[in-house]
Amino acid sequence: MIFGVSDFATTESFDNAELITSHGLDFVEAGCAKVAALPDDVFAARAADLASKGINVQSMNWFLPPTLKVVGDEVDDAASRSFLEGAIARAEVLGAQAIVFGSPGSRTRPDGFSSDKARQQIVRFCHLFADVVEEQGASVRLAVEHVNHTETNMLNTFADAMSVATEVARPEVGLAADLYHFHMESESMEILRDAGDLVCAVQLANPDGRCFPKEGADVAGMAEFFQLLKEISYSGGVSVEATPGNDLAADCRSAVAAMRVVWGA
Repeated sequence: MIFGVSDFATTESFDNAELITSHGLDFVEAGCAKVAALPDDVFAARAADLASKGINVQSMNWFLPPTLKVVGDEVDDAASRSFLEGAIARAEVLGAQAIVFGSPGSRTRPDGFSSDKARQQIVRFCHLFADVVEEQGASVRLAVEHVNHTETNMLNTFADAMSVATEVARPEVGLAADLYHFHMESESMEILRDAGDLVCAVQLANPDGRCFPKEGADVAGMAEFFQLLKEISYSGGVSVEATPGNDLAADCRSAVAAMRVVWGA
């Protein structure tokens, strides 16, 4: 299994890719909206630099800017398509295999808005993503993420996310599995067995403080989580999406040591 660090809090994984990978991690999960917003020349130079150093951008998170709405009355399909065309093209340049669709600011249902309509808007957005991937001949997949109820009011459980991916039923659309969100919703991780190869991105944090796993410290649920990922033959990488402490390098070394011990157990 390969392990990485996601863009989250102050990790700035795209900017800190050299630091992260030089301290034991195999890849970075870059913030998609941040990468999409870079000027063309800045992005081209950074992408070339990472490629020259053999740094793997396995996946991307922080997908949509919060101003780009997926549900509600402010949805703009033309704006969504424009963003997707640019973001997917850049993901392909970086070699990302999945883009995690969390984006609570974009997919939260406004007060009084129909939950059924909001869900269908998410389904339609997933189809739009798949359409753009197909048109561009890209290989990246959308990993629909379950995001806990403290962050959004849509697709809070893995079961919710899986129902959307199953309805969309396109190879470009899969699922993200996140240990932290399973914990926050007290949802059984056994459901991963039903998801199988729909799972195309995996994230975790120590649920106690949403921090990096520490070597020698028990992380609630991680052993079960890893065992289930093995059972479904998942091989797409596990990324730490967590708040770092004051020493990102030390957090990286400790986290990868902790994850390798549990994965190999």
